[in-house]
Order: sequence, then C-alpha cells, then structure tokens
Amino acid sequence: MSDVDATPPPPDPEDRRKHLDFIQSVVTRMSAASSNAKAWLLPVVTAAYGYALTQKADSVALLGLGATLLFAYLDANYLRQEKRFRSLYKAVASGRYNIATFSLQPDDLPSEVPTKEKGDWPAATPRWINRLLPGPNVWLSWSVGVFYVPVALLGVVIACIVR
Repeated sequence: MSDVDATPPPPDPEDRRKHLDFIQSVVTRMSAASSNAKAWLLPVVTAAYGYALTQKADSVALLGLGATLLFAYLDANYLRQEKRFRSLYKAVASGRYNIATFSLQPDDLPSEVPTKEKGDWPAATPRWINRLLPGPNVWLSWSVGVFYVPVALLGVVIACIVR
C-alpha cells in the first residue's frame, strides 16, 4: 500500500485539548486588551472634556471625541478577533471540520460558519471593507456600541456647549 492512499490518523484527543487551550488563551488576551482600551479611554476623555469645559475650548472637546472614535475602532477590532477565535474554538471542539492541529488562524474556519458569529460583514460586502471594519454586530454589541456611543455623544454635546 502506498503512502498516497493512506488516510491520516485521527487527531490525538490530548492534541485537541491543547489546541483548545491555545485558542482560549488568545480569546483571553483579546478580552483583556478590550478592557485595557476602555481603561485607557476614560482618563483621556475625562481630561479632554474637563479641560474643554473649564477653558471653553471646543477644539479640545473634538480631540476627546476623536480619541473616543479611535478607541472604539481599536476595541471593535479586539472584539472581532475575539469572536473569530471563539468560532475557531467551537469548530475545533466540535471535531466536524478539518482544521489543522494547533492552527491559530481564524481564516481556517470553514465557510459554513456564519459571518455574524465571526464578527464579519455579510458576504455581499466588498472584501476590503470587511478587512478594515468590524461587522455591524460588533459595533452594535454592548461592549462597543453601548459603551462608546454615550461617551462620543457627550463629546459632541460639550463641543456644542463651549462653542
């Protein structure tokens, strides 16, 4: 019998367990990075908005608003990556998909995984948009939309008040 006809051996359960552990570690790091983004944003916008109010400087309020949008984008990317790795975790745990052992590439996910679960845009959206911007369900999540929208609106209100 030739090597070409040989079927690959089934994955070792211990390898799968370790693979899942690696993926879980990445998810944990993404979650921690998301929390750090929020922790860094609060003193930045507090200082910017506070200075804008006391010195009647609308440009500083707009800087705080810009920082809010930048941190929101950063946090949304962390959440999208976290969602993609959670989908990879589910795919590896189920054992139904042929994913290379110890692969940490969310791009290895099968096309059957819904784009919403991965934090991506619908399939009809141009690829370059999907690469640059997290999908709508990421932006509308409680950890991004509910946190950053009020902070951004506060910046707009302060910029209007001090003008």
